[in-house]
Amino acid sequence: MSKRILSTFILTISLILLSISPIVAQNQRVMVKIDRADYLRHDDKIGKNTQSLNGNVVLSHHNTVLHCDSAYMYNDSNVVVAYGNIHLYGDRLTYYGDRQFAKIRENVRANKGETWLYTEFLDFDQVENIAFFYDGGKVVNGSNTLTSQRGLYYPNTNDVYFKDDVVGISRQATMYSDTMRFNTQTEVSTILGPTTIINQDSSIINSENGWYDTKKDVAKLLLNNKITTKNYTLTGETILYEKYKGVGTVWNNMVLTDTVDNMSLCGDYGFYNELTDEALATRRATGIHVYNGDTLHIHADTLRVEPLPADTSRLIKAYYQVKFYRHDIQGRCDSLVFDFRDSIATMYNSPIVWAMGNQLSGNVIKLYSRNQVLYKTELIDAAFAISPEQVPAAKGDSLMTIGYNQIKGKLMTGHIRNNDLYKIDVDGNGQTIYYPKDDQTLIGINRAESSDMTIWLKERKITNITMRVSPSGNMNPPLLLGEEDRKLSGFRWLDDYRPKRWEDIYKQLDIPEELNVQEEVYEGYTFDELGE
Repeated sequence: MSKRILSTFILTISLILLSISPIVAQNQRVMVKIDRADYLRHDDKIGKNTQSLNGNVVLSHHNTVLHCDSAYMYNDSNVVVAYGNIHLYGDRLTYYGDRQFAKIRENVRANKGETWLYTEFLDFDQVENIAFFYDGGKVVNGSNTLTSQRGLYYPNTNDVYFKDDVVGISRQATMYSDTMRFNTQTEVSTILGPTTIINQDSSIINSENGWYDTKKDVAKLLLNNKITTKNYTLTGETILYEKYKGVGTVWNNMVLTDTVDNMSLCGDYGFYNELTDEALATRRATGIHVYNGDTLHIHADTLRVEPLPADTSRLIKAYYQVKFYRHDIQGRCDSLVFDFRDSIATMYNSPIVWAMGNQLSGNVIKLYSRNQVLYKTELIDAAFAISPEQVPAAKGDSLMTIGYNQIKGKLMTGHIRNNDLYKIDVDGNGQTIYYPKDDQTLIGINRAESSDMTIWLKERKITNITMRVSPSGNMNPPLLLGEEDRKLSGFRWLDDYRPKRWEDIYKQLDIPEELNVQEEVYEGYTFDELGE
């Protein structure tokens, strides 16, 4: 950390600009004064009213003191050209007394406290207290080294502006930019144009506006921001990146992309911890997963990624008003957990899934995947599966619904192959209503009950039922059964509440209370317990 820096700007090897005196009225001319010289002579060969000074030359003007080996003083124009051992670390200096302006050339070095400026071309405006460098310059400040083609140094505020081909090297990172401001006291770099910061671990920060604290290793990014790590990218309108903690906090339009699993976490507020692999998104939180050209969108009040202790795997938790959409499966619930260890998604609190022509519901639903393909589902407690029975309409090619095939039980397991439900096992209180056909002709409505049963399906139609433990059933002509007799207790057809396109997951469409069923107690893991 820099020591307390003097308020004066010292160009040390012999031009010492101590401080700025009050500005003299423009009509009052102050001449450069000769304080010392070993030899002094008038030299009209160089110019009219010109003096040549040699040996231990000391000149002063206002509060500026100039030391050098030799100089020419042009009295008419109040200009001094100094050479040799200039106390500014430069080979040649021209000082314009009337303007209080100095030009230093070749091997220039200037410092204020522990901050050093190196260049070949430096102009110093003593009135404004600004130093200009061009054609390349370097500033060294403690552990920070910054270079650029052009720059401005403001000693009063400790600010250095760098322009064109800016490179900043600190202990933790290297910065590349078009335009940047660096404060030599706070060691904060202000991003004023397209900037890339490469950290020691090879993570990359991109931004066009903001700041980076080189001491604290903290950045705040305000325009066109992106953070890239080995497996993730993070973007957002505003990002506070606390690199020393590994945390990036985002406000507005957050997108965290897992480049390995091709998944994204979005929201208007959230964070990602690259050290723990934990992440959160809220305020229009959305998860997106792309696989084999198919895209799953999931929306909830909050989405959270939680690493599992002593494991390389993780959980994704979605809670409050969860809805998801993929072209072949849609669903909604109050909370959901996806466990990467076994690729199981567990849905809690009034879950409903629409897939393979069926509406599936229960107190808890589990979806089992293998290689990201659904192969089994479990409906736990108050399990209910419904699919519409449709026949060709009297006119045209459309279909009309004449009823609903229904399966109900305590526990229901659906087996899936090639994205088709081909077998359902019902354990406990099994009931079914279905519409058998003979060569596309409806022959009746079958109602069957058994404690346990297995239903076989082909092309999403029931082809066979195996009933075990106290089976019973009957076949009825459709005309003999009233509307309510065609429905099992707890029947709810909720297709109006299904997301029919991915944008529908954001619709606030609540299921009416009268359509909700009384939930039984689920004895498995609860949402909050899972993963603890």
